[in-house]
Amino acid sequence: MMVNIISEICEENIIDMLNQNKRVDNRKFDEYREITIKTDYISKAEGSAMVSVGATTAIAGVKASLTTPFSNSPDEGIIITNTELLAIANKNFEYGPPNKFAVEISRVVDRSIREAPLIDLKELSIIDESTCWKLHIDIYILDFDGNIMDAACLAAVCALLTTKLPSVNTVNGEVNIDYDNLTKIPIKNKSILCSVAKLYDQLIVDPSAVEESLMDTGISIAFREDGSICAMQKSGFGSLTIEEVRNSINIAYKKSRELFAIINKIE
Repeated sequence: MMVNIISEICEENIIDMLNQNKRVDNRKFDEYREITIKTDYISKAEGSAMVSVGATTAIAGVKASLTTPFSNSPDEGIIITNTELLAIANKNFEYGPPNKFAVEISRVVDRSIREAPLIDLKELSIIDESTCWKLHIDIYILDFDGNIMDAACLAAVCALLTTKLPSVNTVNGEVNIDYDNLTKIPIKNKSILCSVAKLYDQLIVDPSAVEESLMDTGISIAFREDGSICAMQKSGFGSLTIEEVRNSINIAYKKSRELFAIINKIE
């Protein structure tokens, strides 16, 4: 997300530092800010997590309900992802329906989860063509300092990793839910999103808000734990050469190993 928030003097300083292979916060080009994760953050949710990437904070909660499966996938459950950019996070965020950027975040996160797939949707089916679980993944951005995409995806993935559903029994087509018997949803393939920004011909990971306001373009790449790519999204109006795309993928892959090491500690 590019927001015009800096002066020409600040911009010149950033360019000068980039020419010296430095960033304004003294990070390396391929270095993330500190990442903190707190799971089970929302007591009334089936799964939840709060993730901070530097000063950017996202909360994700998973709520489950029984519904009728889609007619084109009668033996699968349903996942719906929604993102809300809270007005308290940044002066440029407004109350009301999701804007284009919020919709883009939801779609990228949803695709990262769905295409892995993190969850086998057939595991959410209860009675084919009749009853299934529907998981609502709601993401809220509480603080904004750049790179919402990675923070939102991390929060959603960590929330799903902690999601527990009540056991369900069916007798003569009647569904009985045992809320006292909770089990974690089976995880098929974990996925991680890593964003790389192009800033004055330099490729950097985890851009801050100041860096995003100056970036030419960016690319967010979702990886499965085996290293294969399951989703990709370009942002901004600038262009990337084939070589820059390859370099971005290589950088993002290396950083994804670090991110997987973090989420693999979640129980």
